[in-house]
Amino acid sequence: MNLIDLINRKDKRLSIKGGWRQAKARRNLSIWRVVEFDNGSELTIGGVDKVYRLATLPDQIGWFVRLRRVAKWSFDLFPRGRCEVSTRHRGSRGTTAGIRFGRSAVPVPMPWDKSKGLPGNAELQLSFIAPKGYVVELLVHKALNRKVLIKRAVGKGIEIGPGPRPQILASGATSVCYLEEMPIEKWAQLYDPTGKYGTPKADFSKYVIGTADNLPAEDGSLDFIFSSHVFEHLANPLGHLVRWRDKLSAGGVILAVIPDMHSTKDSVGRPSEIGEIKAEFDAGIWRPVEAHYERYFALRGKPQLASEMMEKDSSIHVHFYDKDSLKDLLDLAVREYGFSSYEIIHADNHKDFYFSIWK
Repeated sequence: MNLIDLINRKDKRLSIKGGWRQAKARRNLSIWRVVEFDNGSELTIGGVDKVYRLATLPDQIGWFVRLRRVAKWSFDLFPRGRCEVSTRHRGSRGTTAGIRFGRSAVPVPMPWDKSKGLPGNAELQLSFIAPKGYVVELLVHKALNRKVLIKRAVGKGIEIGPGPRPQILASGATSVCYLEEMPIEKWAQLYDPTGKYGTPKADFSKYVIGTADNLPAEDGSLDFIFSSHVFEHLANPLGHLVRWRDKLSAGGVILAVIPDMHSTKDSVGRPSEIGEIKAEFDAGIWRPVEAHYERYFALRGKPQLASEMMEKDSSIHVHFYDKDSLKDLLDLAVREYGFSSYEIIHADNHKDFYFSIWK
């Protein structure tokens, strides 16, 4: 669960009592996103029974705790903090797990009673005790850097759906054009009416109009195809991969950034299963259908909007991915559809993750 995302979008399920702040910290040579808590602070997340990953009752969810000294001087050689994790239901405490820790990070245990499961409207509560001169660091996720992915975009390629902020820039080693489904005037009207995303200042001379399932490029002509937060909007993802494969030269690569469903608003859904994806491929479905819209808006508690939004051709998340469901898809693509290998770059609780798949 991405606590950073819940905080930043002011999710109504979240409440924090006491002093806290966001920060970054280093652990095992990596940068982590952290929430610091003062002594006596308390964190509560409601509706955890509706979150798919938590409803499976995992022993841990990728959070770690440790102490950080904030006082200039401290004579406590072996400081100890405490984190108590409990479930609550209608104000009554259920199961509890406690952990003591020092300045080395330890995983936060989950307190589930696996014999009973989670009741409806369950809450997850964490309380923090820190000795004088220290705060508790809750390490939420390791920070990923998409530059690892972007540096692979070398040669001639296409970036799909960049809006006014493309991520792949032309250089001596890279030639790129940008693909959008609609003229920029319509794009701005739908997605950037206030100019918040910089549409009025963007240079659209290198943009072409087209669709992701019919890239405007000759077969075998591209070295890379890149997209960021596009893949989850596509019906028939296997079909798109196959068509993109045909556009790649030998050794060419598809690069993508996609949201991790467990760390976004999609967390109440279930990962898309390979059977559904294969069925869309066999049926030749290339656009979201009524079932996609019904699922998307039902998960958001607004099923009445499905028909209206479908008529407007509104953009939705057609499929929901985590690293395991994506692995199933890429395994199939390599095993049966002409790809040679792939890599998934993932960090637990990060808002999005990356994949590369080579022809």
